[in-house]
Amino acid sequence: MLLYSHCFSAVSSTPYSSSSCQLQGQFHLNGMHKAGDVVLGGLFEIHFFSTYPDLSFTSEPQQPTCHGFDFLVFRQAQTMAFAIDEINRNSSLLPNVTLGYSLYDNCLQLGIGFRAALSLANGQEEHVTLDETCVGTPPVLGIVGDSSSTRCIAISTVLGLYRVPMVSYFATCSCLSDRQRFPSFFRTIPSDAFQVSAMIQILKRFGWTWAGLLISDDDYGLHAARSFKSDLGPSGGGCLAYTEVLPSGDNPAELRRIVDVMKKSTARVVVVFAHESHMIDLMEEVVRQNVTGLQWMASEAWTSSAQLQTPDLMPYLGGTLGIAIRRGNIPGLREFLLQIRPDLHHNSSYGNNMVNQFWEHTFQCRFAPPPAGWVEAGGALCTGQEDLHNVETEFLDMSNLRAEYNVYKAVYALAYALDDMLQCEPGRGPFSGHSCGTLQRLEPWQLVYYLEKVNFTTSFGDQVSFDENGDVLPIYDIMNWLWLPDGTIKDQRVGEVKRSIFKGEEITLDEDKIFWNFESKQPPRSVCSESCPPGTRMARKKGEPECCFDCIPCSEGKISNRTDSMECTSCPEDFWSSPQRDHCVPKKTEFLSYHEPLGICLTTASLLGTFICVVVLGIFIYHRRTPIVSYFATCSCLSDRQRFPSFFRTIPSDAFQVVRQNVTGLQWMASEAWTSAAVLQTPDLMPYLGGTLGITIRRGEIPGLREFLLQTRPDLHHSSSYGNNMVNQFWEHTFQCRFAPPPAGWAEAGGALCTGQEDLHNVETEFLDISNLRPEYNVYKAVYALAYALDNMLQCEPGRGPFSGHSCGTLQRLEPWQLVYYLEKVNFTTSFGDQVSFDENGDVLPIYDIMNWLWLPDGTIKVQTVGEVKRSIFKGDELTLDEDKIFWNFASKQPPRSVCSESCPPGTRMARKKGQPECCFDCIPCSEGKISNRTDSMECTSCPEDFWSSPQRDHCVPKKTEFLSYHEPLGICLTTASLLGTFICIVVLGIFIYHRRTPIVRANNSELSFQLLLSLKLCFLCSLLFIGRPRLWTCQLRHAAFGISFVLCVSCILVKTMVVLAVFKASKPGGEASLKWFGAVQQRGTVLVLTSIQAAICTAWLVSASPAPHKNTQYHNDKIVYECVVGSTIGFAVLLGYIGFLAILSFLIAFLARNLPDSFNEAKLITFSMLIFCAVWVAFVPAYVSSPGKYADAVEVFAILASSFGLLVALFGPKCYIILLRPERNTKKAIMGRGIES
Repeated sequence: MLLYSHCFSAVSSTPYSSSSCQLQGQFHLNGMHKAGDVVLGGLFEIHFFSTYPDLSFTSEPQQPTCHGFDFLVFRQAQTMAFAIDEINRNSSLLPNVTLGYSLYDNCLQLGIGFRAALSLANGQEEHVTLDETCVGTPPVLGIVGDSSSTRCIAISTVLGLYRVPMVSYFATCSCLSDRQRFPSFFRTIPSDAFQVSAMIQILKRFGWTWAGLLISDDDYGLHAARSFKSDLGPSGGGCLAYTEVLPSGDNPAELRRIVDVMKKSTARVVVVFAHESHMIDLMEEVVRQNVTGLQWMASEAWTSSAQLQTPDLMPYLGGTLGIAIRRGNIPGLREFLLQIRPDLHHNSSYGNNMVNQFWEHTFQCRFAPPPAGWVEAGGALCTGQEDLHNVETEFLDMSNLRAEYNVYKAVYALAYALDDMLQCEPGRGPFSGHSCGTLQRLEPWQLVYYLEKVNFTTSFGDQVSFDENGDVLPIYDIMNWLWLPDGTIKDQRVGEVKRSIFKGEEITLDEDKIFWNFESKQPPRSVCSESCPPGTRMARKKGEPECCFDCIPCSEGKISNRTDSMECTSCPEDFWSSPQRDHCVPKKTEFLSYHEPLGICLTTASLLGTFICVVVLGIFIYHRRTPIVSYFATCSCLSDRQRFPSFFRTIPSDAFQVVRQNVTGLQWMASEAWTSAAVLQTPDLMPYLGGTLGITIRRGEIPGLREFLLQTRPDLHHSSSYGNNMVNQFWEHTFQCRFAPPPAGWAEAGGALCTGQEDLHNVETEFLDISNLRPEYNVYKAVYALAYALDNMLQCEPGRGPFSGHSCGTLQRLEPWQLVYYLEKVNFTTSFGDQVSFDENGDVLPIYDIMNWLWLPDGTIKVQTVGEVKRSIFKGDELTLDEDKIFWNFASKQPPRSVCSESCPPGTRMARKKGQPECCFDCIPCSEGKISNRTDSMECTSCPEDFWSSPQRDHCVPKKTEFLSYHEPLGICLTTASLLGTFICIVVLGIFIYHRRTPIVRANNSELSFQLLLSLKLCFLCSLLFIGRPRLWTCQLRHAAFGISFVLCVSCILVKTMVVLAVFKASKPGGEASLKWFGAVQQRGTVLVLTSIQAAICTAWLVSASPAPHKNTQYHNDKIVYECVVGSTIGFAVLLGYIGFLAILSFLIAFLARNLPDSFNEAKLITFSMLIFCAVWVAFVPAYVSSPGKYADAVEVFAILASSFGLLVALFGPKCYIILLRPERNTKKAIMGRGIES
């Protein structure tokens, strides 16, 4: 609530006068309040959107506004109100004490939540008299909340300084268990550390050692990932296949990449630590890419998400296993919620408007005065008499109280702690002097003491107590998303995981109840590598997790007799490994005998050697005083002078080699943290650290500082005051004395008393050394920055200021945000010549000194400045280095060469080594089609389109060309088949012309038959356009000729089929009229119209996007494929589609007419021919799409020839057979007789 407090002295003449503070402004927060003897605070996410004002600091920032009312979170807030009401009615808990509450909405924003927390801690009084108001009960004794880990970290960091207890019901980050950072933080929800442990137990239970991890980009996800990675291996023996951070906001490209990683991974289990909003965005991409077959594991943040439990997502998320907050039962809560009534007197007040907002959203009305235009638009006014019994809302559903149950426990924990504190007996309390806490002088830190010891059991049977980190005894429900056969979805409880004081961690799981969303209805198998059978050992794959391994057969003489052996065991001395390496078998016996030739030879050599040794020994004994000097024997045992009195060596002993690791020859680079460390600048370390280069804070000069320091004097009147004692402490440490009154025993021990008259001139201390002012120079610049900003603000001319209404800031009404505006624009130069200004992030223009540790010949050490690195507004980053001044601690006195990998020659490129820094690389030969013609190429350069790489990959050579030629075997075969088909068509046409008077020809519509043969001949001939080097005219003509020829052919077949049906109908009584629509003229006209449509399609295609020859270099890297591009895929598709439409239509009509009497002929033949035709062209599409280069043309030619031959043989084969081989059946009587027989 306190934006800025202005404190002033009430009576300036009185040194201990009371001070007063006045509120300078208020936060507009949605809230709900109830008065009481002791007030508890609460922070809840009532709204889930907020709009922030402009932060240009040219006017006082406006308050943020909140949108999107969340009924379920409002139920959590009401649960806190219910718990307090229930406690107030309980005569055994906090008797004679009435609890109140102040609940605020944080709008899901850290800034608003922080404002609310400060409002709760500071109170709401307009005027505060410090020595009066600050006595008694604080504004709130404790706070229930917040729900977010990020907000709890920020808020508890501040409130922890004042030991204000904060009991969260939903913040799970394991980082909040740090008692040093968050000394007064508690929670009734388990830490993520336990949630991670619970998930690892589930993974271990089902043998899932290979899983993917998805996390949100916040404290919740990042800390969970850290715990998961550190605990998964030791606890569950598992590994992570991948870890991905889900983006916040709209980032489809990143989501697409993450889902692609999931698809490519072999891990079948995906663990997600994220929020519901992250999962909604992720699942949209999962559905789009149709990624199924995964077992999802949900964190408590989205396990119970209703928005994800939809029929559309169940094929993907069905069977999900999740960790859920413990569900509890709160008797009487529903009745309490039904009694909620709005406050008609304060409906526009920010302080107590939460219930009114709930009422407006529930009943879709507005309290008076309504927003402008509400009534005119037909909106209703709220009366406050609306009945909640008549509303169907989740708000009243008590079947799934999870977060509410945690809120309930949090309130009771505070209440029990307060009750324990108030039952303290005076003189037997836990505080200093055995005192107790009282309502009259209640301190929040006292409640923290009792909260740490609270221990009670809820009406639902759960024990509540906190450990040394403020974490509650953890318990989670294990949930499973059940997808029933009727399509309904149920979130069922299948177990629990908890930790008790006596039994430790326990997991209870009913595996028979779990729904697995797989065909097998069994848990999936998710491992990186399959188990290694006996006879093998596990060998980890280099650069991959421990769960990924190869199974290496045991070497000879070693075995492994169990699955997944880490090592092969050596067989006993008298045994050897079996061929399978899974057990040991006795060895065969063999020895070197005196009776075999080899034994005889070796025995002879042995005796001869013994004789020679005896001779040499005699010689040495005779000449035993001759010394031996070894140049390579290093054993320290040879230094024993008693045993080896005449032994010497020119190589050091092993004893000397193992004394110390003498690591020299390194060039050290120091950060500013130790560049100026005097403790390291010693003669002993200079052989190693001499020549160090380091970055250090800019050194500056501050004229007059030493004189100012010498004037430092202690304050003798307030030596024991905590508010002004810094100089006194410095004085005591400098002169080794103590101000009166001294500590007990100081004077008795001979300690001196400080008089304040001691002289700093007589003291040798670093305090007065101003030769190396670095942090001090930064302090100096910071003070001047504030001073210049304030000066600029006070020089503002009224009416020309930067704030609202062109106003200026004044000393009388000075606001901190006004100074922020001027600080952003400050720009000045110090007396040392350094420019000071701030960028958009509040960072000063950076500057560092570069230092070098100089080791002089006389052994002295000097840290010298050899350059600087800085950033200026106009020049950017600048490095200035005087290399001649640098001392290099090497024999060459030159900079050392320090590279991880040597240069890469031409024909190769640099490729970073996996898991190592960028400077460590391999030299990878350029791939085909790429070259590098210089040393250390980062990339290989692609050759021009018509060129390819040489074998050495250091220059380009011309490519070979390829197209479907008349001179190659495939082209010759297709040409021959085309000409053969044309010849057969001519022959059949001649036969039909010669026998045109016969019944078999006349009965089957001879004119259409002749047209059909002509079109088939064109079909065969048009295939020749696809062979040979593509040219513009052949590319344009080939598809047009093909399309028109085939439409002419299929049109003839369609008309023939329709004529057959018409004739059959005409044979029935009253059907003669149908024949007049299928006369010779109509038949010719139908064929012409159908063919003209295809001609129009081809014309439009050729005019809009004509096919053209194209040199394709994509199919073969080392070849140029000449082909015709279709120009317009739509045009080609329409052409084929039209042919297909006519063919299917012909097939359907012929199929319907297949059982007509055979006297009307051809229906069955047409059905069969169209079936062949359709089959060929349906198979053509995938074959054409997947065929590269000239083979695509070959596939199309083959399809043309195959379908043409199919039509020719199916339609004209049987007729030619009758005409040529069975002429006795080529009579009208035979034809009619055959029809009768059939």
